[in-house]
Amino acid sequence: MTLAAGCADVPTSGLLQHTALPAGSGGQQQGTDCCGLIMSGPGEGWSPSQIVQSFLLAGADFSNHHQIARKYLTKAANRSWQPGPGPAVTVIAQSPTVQPDQRQYGSQDTVVEISVRKLGQVSTSGQYIPAERGHAQLNQTFTLQKVGLQWRIATLPPDGAGQPSGELLLTKDLFQLAYQPRNLYYLNPAGKGRDLVPDPVFVPADSADPAVDLVRALLVSPQGWLGAVRSAFPPAATLRRPVQILPGSRTAVVDLSLPKSATGPASVGQMASQLVWTLTSSSYGSTPIRAVKLEVNDRVWTRPGATSAVLSRSDYPQPALKPPGREDPYFLTSSGAARVLGREGGSAVPGQAGTGQVRLTSIAVSPDQRYLAGIAGSPGALTLYTSSLAAAAKPHASATARALQTRMSGASITSLSWDRYDNLWVAGTSGGKPRVWMLAASGGKPVSVGLPADVRSVTALRVAPDGVRVAMIASVGTSNGTGPQTEVLLGAIVETNSQVTLSSAGQIGADLAAPSALTWYDADHLLVVNEAASGQQLEVVPVDGDRSSYQSIEPGMASIAAAGPGNSLFAGLQGGHLARSAGLGELWTQFANGRAVTYPG
Repeated sequence: MTLAAGCADVPTSGLLQHTALPAGSGGQQQGTDCCGLIMSGPGEGWSPSQIVQSFLLAGADFSNHHQIARKYLTKAANRSWQPGPGPAVTVIAQSPTVQPDQRQYGSQDTVVEISVRKLGQVSTSGQYIPAERGHAQLNQTFTLQKVGLQWRIATLPPDGAGQPSGELLLTKDLFQLAYQPRNLYYLNPAGKGRDLVPDPVFVPADSADPAVDLVRALLVSPQGWLGAVRSAFPPAATLRRPVQILPGSRTAVVDLSLPKSATGPASVGQMASQLVWTLTSSSYGSTPIRAVKLEVNDRVWTRPGATSAVLSRSDYPQPALKPPGREDPYFLTSSGAARVLGREGGSAVPGQAGTGQVRLTSIAVSPDQRYLAGIAGSPGALTLYTSSLAAAAKPHASATARALQTRMSGASITSLSWDRYDNLWVAGTSGGKPRVWMLAASGGKPVSVGLPADVRSVTALRVAPDGVRVAMIASVGTSNGTGPQTEVLLGAIVETNSQVTLSSAGQIGADLAAPSALTWYDADHLLVVNEAASGQQLEVVPVDGDRSSYQSIEPGMASIAAAGPGNSLFAGLQGGHLARSAGLGELWTQFANGRAVTYPG
């Protein structure tokens, strides 16, 4: 099994290109079909450079333990080359530059040196580590010998322990062709065992049984940046046999072996929810599986009170992962009064926030629309207010219930976002340092949130609908002295004892030049305003690290608001106007004065 973490950054600008094997003098040989390419062994009379280039290309074919790639090796190198079922992968920008063949003095061997631009690295555990500033130079050396009259690779580049490296070098385009994105689903500890959080991964496109790959991946405890979530599967859980698809149906049969202590209805129900969503999710494309039938220790498992053992996503509803129905956006008038844009036009929100008595410059509304937060004041003396819209809307509400409540002052605040548990997340700076705070809607002091060490500032922050993942636009420092760069980061909220931190999965949307505003579009995509050299762009950015896709834009976007395909897109423009689009790829129209438009969240 090979899994590559999709949450990591795989920069993939540009269109996918099919890559052809170099033609040998003996013509094309019979090979295997890998991800749309014809992989074959070496041709007669191929040069050392052709052998090395084609060996790297054939590494994308995982069939029969890399049978095709092994044809390029000597017998000794073949025995020592052990990429394993889950090999490390270095993702490179394009095919390597090959130096002229160099004969070693007094030897029949020849040396081929390659130079590539490294974009990142996928570890054997599936995590992707992007290269600093998006790329780094990588040089490797291969030694070749004559086997009969044909060149073969005798010595591979060494790994950190001095052994022949089993790491694969795949171009970004070939990586996209060789792997397909999917989601694993884990439990949110704050969701009482019911709520799921997606973790994007890539599975080999040529896998004989991707369902088995996904199930086995779920049996391993979540690691890395998404450590805030948990899995219901105990360490002793095993898959007894390959996942089967029932004839004439789209139902997968998953046969698990579990310790007796983990076979209670609640525990198995949580495992079933993870399995059903992982195997049936169509977030990144169609799947042949629509339902799951679970067997535990040789017995078919049925949900308590159910009459059928067939399980589907409707048995485990996930409101935070489902695109919302109709939502009404909120915005500010030129006087700083908060409005909600309903079917009848804009109407003032309840309480002081809707009067303009306090000139608000930015707002956020909680997902349940019970609370509002707003910023007011000059850049050097900002004040953060909150208001209970639910309390202010009650008949004969007191002046205190209707008033904006001061929660913070003195800090430089750049972004506001509510999570699904009515916690307010505030990004800004204090004392010249980047800061993020969490405030409970019920009151209390702000809780300082730990940030990744390389973050220099946070200019935009949005909590995902699941309440665990976070998207940020941050200035990130580098160690090579070239100065910080602005990136879109994906992270997760981690709460341990009284400490709250944001972990980092690294950069996504690495093909964006200068991101300036963002929002969640759905559970798997962001919308990001990008200040490109050619002009402002609006990009859809998948959180699995895949390439961004351009959308039509209204010039001068200062903010962007989205709530899934069932709702219009809204933008606040720099000139103090609001613009609306019916959806992705649709034209924009300016329709009213206003700014700081946002959907709840």
